[in-house]
Amino acid sequence: MQLSSRPSSLVLDHHQNKFLTPWSDPADPQILFPIQPLEHLLVQLGWPDPQAWLIHWQNRGGISLKRPFWHPSTRTDWIWGLGLPLLTLVEGCLGKSDRSLLGITGLPGCGKTSLGCWLEAAAGELGWPIKVISLDDFYWPFPELDRSMSGNPWRVPRALPGSHDLDLLASVLDTWQSTGHLKAPMFDKALRHGRGDRDGWHLSDPKVLVIEGWILGCLPCKFEEADKFSDQLVPPLNKLEHDYRLVVQDALNGYVPIWDRLDTLWHLKAIDPSSTRIWKANQESLMQLNRGVCLDQESFEGFVRMILASIPLTCLDGIEADVVATLTPARQLMWVGQRGYQDSSSSDSCIG
Repeated sequence: MQLSSRPSSLVLDHHQNKFLTPWSDPADPQILFPIQPLEHLLVQLGWPDPQAWLIHWQNRGGISLKRPFWHPSTRTDWIWGLGLPLLTLVEGCLGKSDRSLLGITGLPGCGKTSLGCWLEAAAGELGWPIKVISLDDFYWPFPELDRSMSGNPWRVPRALPGSHDLDLLASVLDTWQSTGHLKAPMFDKALRHGRGDRDGWHLSDPKVLVIEGWILGCLPCKFEEADKFSDQLVPPLNKLEHDYRLVVQDALNGYVPIWDRLDTLWHLKAIDPSSTRIWKANQESLMQLNRGVCLDQESFEGFVRMILASIPLTCLDGIEADVVATLTPARQLMWVGQRGYQDSSSSDSCIG
């Protein structure tokens, strides 16, 4: 998944022959987010001295760590602001006696899968036992998936609340928590001409399990309030969409016990929710390039409309994540830090 349209890799100060960082003089020019919230996050992760944190990661490869797993155009703001802080979180969790379940949420196409792919590869290079899976892996298999999505007004084949086998997900997490063994299904979106189906299993023994998904952490709204959010949709919600929103809200209730299991949740939050159209188009282009299949235009438009209309955007914006990173349509990282970081009383299971 492409994280940026701007070509760049490691930023080098040619006068001093060293890589630029958020704290160097001059600072890495690709970093536009304020440093104070990141520094506060590092304190919560156990690193009150940013320079000590830099040395710690430079000794382990720094921003070159598993570089091939980033898209070539990925800016260094993602590495400094998301990649290495997430690895720091994982390292802290590995030192705990219990297994840790971490979550990454954000609109489709924002970069969750690419970030997770890099995180798993970098941790593997360090010899750390972690695994990254997707909520998408728990879609019902065909034909249950088609039955679960029957009647939705956007005609999407998956992705809505209700398209996941939550009993299987709970069972997988129970087994992993009690034994350390993970056996989770894999879902291939390219099968059935882009409608997708299950295909194989993840098998591993991770100490830290990371799960990513676009509705991760989203809580249901009250039915009587679900249609009162002003989402500025164009065109406005029609009656079928309005009625099915209540079906979606009802389905979200079943996910809450899963969200309650998360030790920590990070939110890649779009500044402009309509960015998901650009991001989803990137996904489909890569699917066509790599697998020779993608959604047709009508299905693509249905998917985008579903993302914007199926869940009130206020619900998605209000996800109570522990860490928030805000993204522009070009996936430029504009802010990253602990939610409510100015509240010194906040605390987390794996942070602090």
